[in-house]
Amino acid sequence: MKHLELKTASWLVGALAAAAVAATAVLAATRPTDGALSVLAALALAPVAVWSIVAIGERLAGSAFAVAAAAVYIVLPFAARLFFYGPFVEIYKKAIAPALVGLHSTGWFALGVVLALTVALAPPRPAAVGGLVALGVALFLWVDTDWTTLYGNFHETTWSPTLISLLPFACVLAVGLRSAPLAAALGGWIGFFILRGADRSYTDGGFWLSLAAATPAAALLLTSLGLLVPRLRPARAPAPPPASTPH
Repeated sequence: MKHLELKTASWLVGALAAAAVAATAVLAATRPTDGALSVLAALALAPVAVWSIVAIGERLAGSAFAVAAAAVYIVLPFAARLFFYGPFVEIYKKAIAPALVGLHSTGWFALGVVLALTVALAPPRPAAVGGLVALGVALFLWVDTDWTTLYGNFHETTWSPTLISLLPFACVLAVGLRSAPLAAALGGWIGFFILRGADRSYTDGGFWLSLAAATPAAALLLTSLGLLVPRLRPARAPAPPPASTPH
């Protein structure tokens, strides 16, 4: 089927998938998990998540962007730890990082991979409608959460609460400059789980655990920030000297 074919070299996609499996295995060996079945499921879901991210990334901005997004997905559970400080770092290590690859909250993470695969395979407009409907449902259910308290929790656990608050909007804007349907799909997807997480307990990591179902979307959105950087243009060649006129 044509929509299952990727432009990115198959060996590169395979290497990225293998790296995602290896990263999951490292976390399984060094962090608490929900048991052997969760580990097996997480290892099986990793290549599907990578394939879906590459497929969405190619549609958005080409193969190079797709590879970068898959790389961000692989390193995200390790790199995101640097954004937290204080006692919350231990909560991140023991609960949140494993959840981002499906070692905790495996069903929730599997839902995120299914959503990624759906966006990768679905036509743009239905995917956009699905994202907007999901966001509308989340707004109806959870928009009246205590946002001041959530911001205060960010302030106590992250290095930049302002950055974390504005980042989703900047990322969705970056995607929207390339593809409005994908912006609606990805923005609605991550917006649903942000709003759901805001209604959960923050002290035990509940907000961030909710985002386990949006890890693929988060990787794509974070990578999209690079699309806001103006493209470099080659310098113009100097104008040739005027031709001399014969005397």
